Amino acid sequence: MLLIASSLVLASTSGPAEVLKPWFAEPTPTLVLDRLDGARIDLADLRGGPVIVHFFATWCAPCIEEMASLNALAAQQSVQVTILAVDVGEVDARVRTFFRERPVSFPILLDRDRSAMKAWHVEGLPTSFVLGHDLSPALKAEEPLDWTGPAVIRVLTRLSQRKDGTLAGETTDGNQSREEIR
Repeated sequence: MLLIASSLVLASTSGPAEVLKPWFAEPTPTLVLDRLDGARIDLADLRGGPVIVHFFATWCAPCIEEMASLNALAAQQSVQVTILAVDVGEVDARVRTFFRERPVSFPILLDRDRSAMKAWHVEGLPTSFVLGHDLSPALKAEEPLDWTGPAVIRVLTRLSQRKDGTLAGETTDGNQSREEIR
């Protein structure tokens, strides 16, 4: 499947430029983990709409800020996206305490042994992946991102409108205009 080949640079009004860039992985790594509530989630069961897979840790200050942004995105009616937050390598009790104080409306998954982090080639936290309707790789952010910023909402909306996992109107020649997505 043809995916975007140009970088999408998203400007932030509250900090340095944030980058959401093309992500190519064939195939998308599997993800089957326990939720914080004890249920099990298999990413393969979530086909049908865009999915954000967000790797984080409760000790990571940028992760905490981004978690609030993801929760605000989940509350928006305008963008239909499934969010999975994957805690990396922490004790369940610590994660429970964290989310008791900062509840979110999406599932928290537990990567207790860091196997998902390794399979997805996560090198730092936070790292987020955006998957298309068929769970095909689309985009990756390896730094904090304001998920409710207008440029990000436009990109997610475009992706949610496409059933083939690509972004509508995007080119693959690397000549994407940055102004078009700001």
